[in-house]
Amino acid sequence: MSPEQRKQASELQLHKRGIRINVQLHVIESDEEVTLRSSAEVLQRLIALWAVSSAAVARDCTRFRAYLETHQMTAFLSRQEQTFLFAAAPTEEQFMQFAPRQESLYFLAWCAGLTEKITLTAVPSNLKNIVKLFPYEADAPNKLTAAIRLRRKDVVMDYSDLLYRLHWEVRHSQLTGRPCPASVNADTVREWHQTVNWMCQYEEENDWDLVSTET
Repeated sequence: MSPEQRKQASELQLHKRGIRINVQLHVIESDEEVTLRSSAEVLQRLIALWAVSSAAVARDCTRFRAYLETHQMTAFLSRQEQTFLFAAAPTEEQFMQFAPRQESLYFLAWCAGLTEKITLTAVPSNLKNIVKLFPYEADAPNKLTAAIRLRRKDVVMDYSDLLYRLHWEVRHSQLTGRPCPASVNADTVREWHQTVNWMCQYEEENDWDLVSTET
């Protein structure tokens, strides 16, 4: 599918859901211009997102901090993630910042082939079946490693285009004081957009904290 065809397909999806379209948004890169992250990179980011989002939801960093230290995985964390997970007393703002990372984890798990399908809805994503693949107690992440089967590039790129256009509408709604489209969750759109841009190495940015979600 060409970038122009992908743009048209995304706009049609949004139109069917009654979501405002900005036809002036440019096309994204072609498949040939993009290199997806490797399985090893995806594994490391999955573990990082699992650790920080789970710690935020549980409001207890101790277990996940200890796990990463035991398995020498602290380098998987971004600077902001390390600051949060290793804080003596994380702030309420930090807990609120990292809890939505469960949405990033959910989307990246789909990119990794850990779940069959995903759907953009107005309710938080259900990670119940995904978290079963993650380590329990002090186990090494062998089950998770073995389960990774990266999605085809064209399928990931379809979401890259769709989320780019959808995120514009979410932001436009917020800027103009209108409600977010009723069929989607703003946190989900933001987190999925950052994740797909990381997955596609958008602007060749390797620092998770700096991955752009410009619209």
